[in-house]
Amino acid sequence: MTVFSFIGIEMVGMTAAETQDPENVIPKAVNNIPLRIIIFYVGAMIAIMVIYPWTAVNADQSPFVMVFKAIGIPAAAGIVNFVVITAAASACNSSLFITGRMLASLTKDARHPATRKLSLLSKHHVPGNAIGFSSIVIAITIGLNYFIPDYVFTLVSSVATTCFLLIWASVVLTHLKYRKTESGRKSTFKMPGAPVTDYLILVLLAVVTIVLCFRWDTGIALLLSLAWFIVMYIVSTRIYTRRKVELQ
Repeated sequence: MTVFSFIGIEMVGMTAAETQDPENVIPKAVNNIPLRIIIFYVGAMIAIMVIYPWTAVNADQSPFVMVFKAIGIPAAAGIVNFVVITAAASACNSSLFITGRMLASLTKDARHPATRKLSLLSKHHVPGNAIGFSSIVIAITIGLNYFIPDYVFTLVSSVATTCFLLIWASVVLTHLKYRKTESGRKSTFKMPGAPVTDYLILVLLAVVTIVLCFRWDTGIALLLSLAWFIVMYIVSTRIYTRRKVELQ
């Protein structure tokens, strides 16, 4: 769940194409992320444990609600729920922003006309078709909530975590390869401690993958995600082979 909370952190890099001065804006945004994590996550945990001992926290209740009630705020549950809903809506909005643009970029050169339509931009230069398709996929989780309400959150979060473990690993491997190029050596905004930190990240991602296997619910999600990637790899390989044969 901790790793799942960091999903979307790579959006900072994706917005480089949306900014007028990415060389100055992106480094500032990236450097602000650790500071925000320390203040809003670590700081919140410290504040909770100062007021409420961690050994007394009930896993079935929000620690924020318990703390607010302890200091005399009876409307704590309503306040926390409002904050959670607002944060979830904001995260969903950001995800749609990135997913729509990424899907439009990936389908821009698609061979099938129907697939290529996902890359079309509206009059406001927004990939409306890609965003609409992404919204439909998100809406599937609403249906799942009616069939497996007690398991849908764990399923979705575990599948998302597994997918992003592979995505982040791909980013790190790409960074390792990039550093070997001339552009990587001349970069003005370098990753601290690289390439050692790159390998440490890969080890951390591997450890998280192993941890997912210790629970049956997250283990099933891990297997489903891996099966999906294998299917997509087979399909993409066949399409690539077919195109290569046709070009010859």
